[in-house]
Amino acid sequence: MLPDVRGLADSPATGAAMDALTKGPTQQGAPAGTVPGRVTIGWGRRDLVTVPRQAARAMELFPDAVLHWFERCGHFPQWDAPHEATRLILDSTD
Repeated sequence: MLPDVRGLADSPATGAAMDALTKGPTQQGAPAGTVPGRVTIGWGRRDLVTVPRQAARAMELFPDAVLHWFERCGHFPQWDAPHEATRLILDSTD
């Protein structure tokens, strides 16, 4: 995992991505009944980037979404729990 994180730090796109995340427009969400498909939000209980208490705001912005908690994961469930993350994606997109 450390090589992946170092790769992100060295990437020429990282600065622009961070600016977009921190200085870009606020997520508008989708009022109830307006999403044409399913929305699943996966959140790590040990996330230190988007801390777990922020999940409540995500659910307010996307009231039709299903929230899935990754119990023993940080910000990258695809690294921390790859089988669970894969299963969630497959189950959410069938």
